[in-house]
Order: sequence, then C-alpha cells, then structure tokens
Amino acid sequence: MAEERPALQRTVEGESDTELKRAADIFRVGEVLGGNYEIRGALGEGAMGQVFDATDRALGRRVAIKANWPEINGPPLRNEARGLAAFQHSSLVTVYTVGVHRGIEYIVLERIYGVSLEQVLDQRLAEARRMDLDEALRILLAVAEALAVVHRTGLAHRDVKPANIMLTPDRRVVLMDFGLVLPQFDMSRQRLIAGSPPYMAPEALMNDMSTGAGQLVDIFSLGVTAYELLTGHLPRDAESLEELLRQYAEPNPDIRELRPDLPERLVKLVHEMIEKEPAARAQSADEVVWELKALLEGGRRSVQPTRRRVLVVDAEPESSEILARCARQTLKPAEVVALQDGDAAIAEIRRQEPDVLLLDFDLPGLTGMQLCTYLRGEGLAMRTIIVPVATALSPREEQLLQTMGIEEVVLKGPDTTKQIVNALERIRAR
Repeated sequence: MAEERPALQRTVEGESDTELKRAADIFRVGEVLGGNYEIRGALGEGAMGQVFDATDRALGRRVAIKANWPEINGPPLRNEARGLAAFQHSSLVTVYTVGVHRGIEYIVLERIYGVSLEQVLDQRLAEARRMDLDEALRILLAVAEALAVVHRTGLAHRDVKPANIMLTPDRRVVLMDFGLVLPQFDMSRQRLIAGSPPYMAPEALMNDMSTGAGQLVDIFSLGVTAYELLTGHLPRDAESLEELLRQYAEPNPDIRELRPDLPERLVKLVHEMIEKEPAARAQSADEVVWELKALLEGGRRSVQPTRRRVLVVDAEPESSEILARCARQTLKPAEVVALQDGDAAIAEIRRQEPDVLLLDFDLPGLTGMQLCTYLRGEGLAMRTIIVPVATALSPREEQLLQTMGIEEVVLKGPDTTKQIVNALERIRAR
C-alpha cells in the first residue's frame, strides 16, 4: 500500500476544503467579463475565492481569472494584482489586467499548464522513488529566485509549499497562489494566522512575528519544502496544531537520518532554513539562491551527466531508427526505447515516464495528436518534453499544441534530421 502524506495540510486562515464547497461558482460558464474574457470553467477554489479557466477573445489565448468569494471581507484583490505586477521572473505568474464584474473584483493572469510539485511528490512516494538531487536543486533554486524577487518588493508570500509550486512541460518552475501575500512591514499587525501548518514557521503558527519578518517565514517554508523534496517526508508530521506546536519544543530533525548521501553544504543549508529561531535562520532568499547555485555548479563539475530516457514512437522502421540515432548522438548518454503505436506508448509511459518523447504524428490508429491529448487528460508524462514530428499542422493543431505546453515541433521535409538534432540540442541545453 502506498504511504500517505500527512493529514494536516489545510490553510489555517479559512475553512477546510470540505467546508469550502459552495452551492454556486462566483462566475458562470459562458459569462463574459469586461466584454472580453469568457469563462470556460472553474480550475479550483480555496478559502478566499476561485480561479477560472477563460478565453481572451481579443488575443485568442487562454487565461486564468481569479476572484474572491463575495462574502470574504479581506483586502482588495487589486492589492494582490499590484504586488504581482511588480514582479518580473519566469518563476512568477504574469498579471495581465484587473477588472470588476457584477461588483466582484477579478484578476486576469497567465494560464499555467502543468502539474503541482505536490502531485509529483505523491507519485514518487507511491512508487518509493526519491527525487534526483540535481532535479531537486533546480526546483528549489527557481523558487528561491522567485522569492528573492518578491522580497525585494517588500512583500512576503506566506504560503510556500509543494501544492503552490507548478512544474510545466517545458521545465518551468512557477510559484503560484499569492492570495496570502502581505507587505512585510504589516506582518506584525496581521490578525489572522495564515499559511499551511506543516510548512509554517513557529512564529507564524503562534502569530508572533516582528516587523519585516515575512521573508524569514518564507525561507522556513522553503526549507520544509526542500526537506520534503529530498527525503519524501516532512520534518514534522502532526495530526493537529497542538501536536505540531509540541513538536517544535523538540530538537530539529537531522535530514541525514533519511538522506545520508547529501552533500554537507546542502545539509547545512536545509538545517539553517528550518531553524526554529528566526535569527538563526538563513537571513535572505538571495543567500539561499547563492548557496543553491554553488551546489548545482559543484555537482555539474563532479557528477557524470544524467542519462536521459528517450521514447521514440514511429510506425516506420527507417524513420524510427533515424529518430533513435539522433537521440543517442545528441543526448548522450541516453537510453532509447522505440515503439510503433500509441497504445504501446501509453503502456510504456505508465510503466516509466521518459524525459523526452519523439512522436510521429502520422501514426496509424491512435494518432500523435490524440496520444498527446490523452496524456495531458490523464496527467501522464507531465514532465516529459514532447517533440511531435508531423507532415503538416493546421493553425488549430498548432494552437492546441501550444495550449498543452508543447513547443518543439519538427515538420517533415528535406531537413527533417537537422530539425530533430536542433530540437534535441535545445533540450540538452536546458
């Protein structure tokens, strides 16, 4: 039986997920906001409000719409929008605009496609697999860089956790859900405890924070996230807030008990990030960024290149061999598996997701486009870089691929092999 994650996961500010279910959504499917944004459906909801999938009619793109529940008496949503609009980083969501519809404020945001880090950790836990060290460091570095940008604007996120970190198909790491964001100078005056208990610093749990301490709360949460990425477990596992607070009276756990293979520099960094006393903690996200970069660079100098797993799906033996040969030569060292149809590909992906999928779109039976749609719908191969190889694509098919986060496309022709090699070289450089 798969090991279960801790039960104490809900946000303190607000109600539990079960209690949050409302009779109706804030906006209805088909409703048009600001004369332009057509609601397609709800993406999710929480204590503060809902996020919707929508179409930007003017620009023909998908966006996300965020709005608070009408009965929530909180800070104006435009405050969050202004804070987000001040950020410029690939690991932060872009804000397009704000508006009011039926008296309800809303934010129009970049639509992010991918899977949450929490889902990835759940899958790894179920399969009894640990996250690769280089992969964990890459994710942590991206989040730390995002927090450094946020903190420079004088804001604190206050809810850093795997559920709020999205991993996109093109390997982008995005810090989500700024619903609890608050200026750091206001941290000492907040009236409600906000955050997700297992990831919250002791001072945040006890609502006893000094002015300007918001960044230290975020660093603690990132430290807990780092501990979980590297071990598959939280440093503290409690069924209640009372029990969690009791555990804080005990010494911090030593990550080496679960991961004795970690570099000493990384052990020291994680331990400093989850220090119970704010003054003993790593003091800035920039400091964490510097340490993670040093660890990544040191690892690249001393560790052999990661062997990538490549799945080739092509019904024609000759073209399949060309794809496989390109992968072996460009992505070496690479493990290449070649299959001839979509059904076999699905079975193989369920067994073990590849790093790269070279996919002939002109497959008999289940076509390449149908296979991509199925994988996205089932949440499979979300971390896999998919490279379609097609005779031609219609504008609608191109838009659909873009919607699914598939960017590398090879069109068959005299220079097909060169296109494949160029695409694989770009993948190797990531």
